[in-house]
Amino acid sequence: MAASTPTGTALIIGASRGLGLALAETYLARGWHVIGTVRRAAGTGLHALAATAGGRLEIEPADINEPAQMEALRATLAGRVIDLLFVNAGISNGAAETIATVSTESFTRTLVTNALSPMRAVEAFESLVPQSGTIAVMSSGLGSVADNTGGGWEGHCQVDRMRRDLTRSD
Repeated sequence: MAASTPTGTALIIGASRGLGLALAETYLARGWHVIGTVRRAAGTGLHALAATAGGRLEIEPADINEPAQMEALRATLAGRVIDLLFVNAGISNGAAETIATVSTESFTRTLVTNALSPMRAVEAFESLVPQSGTIAVMSSGLGSVADNTGGGWEGHCQVDRMRRDLTRSD
């Protein structure tokens, strides 16, 4: 007898393209109900996926860096059970950008988007996740001191390390 795959509801913050979109596709294929956030109102990969999701995909407009939008989403989801909270939203300025060349504004935007805002999202939605649920925050191997032996991505690496430090629990 084959083991059944558990299903539930996943909230994926940052699901319009890339890894977030792939996560949405994967969880839908496993029979889950997915709530995905996007910054744009239309024209994303998630919007295209909705046409084939059989009503199991909700798209919510919310920019992780806009507290009022995240608060509105939290109010919309009040009373719902989220079995998986996956914070995937993030940005990068490219491999060629170094600490010497990155502007303060660009580094600050990356820091807020990739470290501060994900932690705020976890705090905003964690009460919707039962003890048996999962809270995950995406990070990349670029933040690894040991694994990033090729150099580059300096600003992104520093912010990734900060995010990892902020998400550690003992």
